[in-house]
Formats: sequence, structure tokens, C-alpha cells
Amino acid sequence: MRQHGALAGLVLLLVGAFLLKNAEKTDHPSELSSATNTWGLSSANVAARISQAIESTFDTKVEPIPDFLAITDVKLKKTTFFNYLKKLTTVANYKILQLRAEIKGMNPQRLTHQQTQLLNRLSKTYKIKVAEPIEQIDLLLHKVGIIPASLVLAQAANESAWGTSRFAIQGNNLFGQWCFSLGCGLVPNGRPVGANYEVRKFKDPQASVDAYMRNLNRHGSYANLRDIRACLTKHSETVTGRALSAGLIKYSTRRADYIDEIRSMIRVNKLEAWQKTWWGNNNQHPCSKLVQFERPKVATEDPVHGITQPSNN
Repeated sequence: MRQHGALAGLVLLLVGAFLLKNAEKTDHPSELSSATNTWGLSSANVAARISQAIESTFDTKVEPIPDFLAITDVKLKKTTFFNYLKKLTTVANYKILQLRAEIKGMNPQRLTHQQTQLLNRLSKTYKIKVAEPIEQIDLLLHKVGIIPASLVLAQAANESAWGTSRFAIQGNNLFGQWCFSLGCGLVPNGRPVGANYEVRKFKDPQASVDAYMRNLNRHGSYANLRDIRACLTKHSETVTGRALSAGLIKYSTRRADYIDEIRSMIRVNKLEAWQKTWWGNNNQHPCSKLVQFERPKVATEDPVHGITQPSNN
């Protein structure tokens, strides 16, 4: 493992120079933006190439998504799905840890040319606006972090209908991620007239998991998820999917109901230890306010006027 880590560090330094030499080439757009950045490569593809460089330092083969439609036994389908996703999650988190190690190893006072270029590219990928290396490194370490397997498995099962959705089967897309360039993915049925988004196609399921984690780690909509992770880490608490799920309030238009569903999937499928008495409901815990979110008020019938109004209870 130490040898792999050293190789990953060396490859990351080399990939910075590689990307500079190939900056004039344009790859497919990122899952969140149709604009081509001034570097020639989309920020998502910069991260993808770095991810591939790390992945190349150890032996890994991405198996295709099993034919889950052919598995009729529910228990067997769930077990097969989770076992398959666990492997992808382990690899994705390993690559994140290797990238963190590379960032941690940077001395902001004595950066090499390759490190400077790589640091600037990572800052662009992870939407970091500051220019000082010490600030870039601190913010990158806040954003570049692992995602608990429990959350990955629950969301993948939910978003891909246990690996049976058209987007999973035809596009290796396990999380319903979008892209915004013609032909970048699959056009969803019922897409509103005038909309230009597609559901992104990935070269393999591993790329889908990598992009999903990168999305949670860099997009502004999930800043609270990252704050929860940082708070738990600071206080030496276990970073759980249950806790981080509170940061998914903007992942779905269903908002609170979506979080409840993801948490239910984690609990019912025993994806992590589940405590009935949870610190998230205890305002004395230093991280409790971060995991609490507003729920919609329950509508009740007004017996006098015959209208529906929010309950104040």
C-alpha cells in the first residue's frame, strides 16, 4: 500500500505537466456545466484524468454492471448490488485518499512548478477562488474527502432502481447525473420542451461513482454535507451516511422526503450501525445544528373556510 501511495504521488506530479501539454484538447463537458473553460479541459475531466492516473498505480478491473433485471430474488438482488457497489466505492475512496495525501504533502512555501500547476488545476476543479497556495491547500483538504459507503450504496440503489434503470444499463450512470451538451448522454423520457440536459453516459460504472463523489465534494449545493463531515472529523466522531445525508437537501426536489428515504434505506438494509437515540436530535452536540433541516409544515383542513392551510403544530 505504501508503494502504491508513493507511485500515486509521482504520477500526480507528472499528470500536471501532461495536462499542460494537452490543454488545447477538449474532452466531453462536465456533468454540471456546458461551458468549456479557458484551460481547454473541463474541470470534471481534469479531475477524471488525475483520478485515472491514481487508479493506474494499482491493479483494478471494472466489471460491467450485472444484469439485475434477471435477478428475481429480492434478497439476492440486494446482496449482489451492494457487493458490486462496495468494490467501486472502495476504489473511489482510495483515490480520494491518495489525492489528499498528495495535497497534504505540498509545502505552500516551497512548491515545485508541477505542484503549482496541479494545485491551480485542482482549485479550478473544486471551485476554489483564492489564489494563495496555503489557502488553496486548506480549502482543498476541506473539500476533497471520502464519502461513507452507506451513503453511496443507498443513493445508488435509490437513483438507479437497484441497477435496473435505463441510465444505469445504457449509460453506466448510477446516480442520475446530468450533462448539458448535445449527445453527452441519454435524453430522459418526459424531458420538458426547451430543456437541454441529458443524463450523462460514463465509460464504466467506476467513472460514475468517481463523478458522484466529486460532485458532492465540489458543488455549492452540498457545502453543508462537507461542513458536517469536517465537524465530525474535528470532534473525532464517525462520519456516517446518516449524518451526511442532511447535506442532500438540494439533491432532489423532494428535499426532506428524499433524505428520509435515503436514511430509511441505510437503516433497513443495515448499511451502518444505527442508533435509535441519535445525537442529531441533541442540541448539545457540537455538530447537531448542521444535520437539522426544515421540514415542510403539514397541511390541515380549515373546517370554517374549507381551505387547506399549514399547521402551526
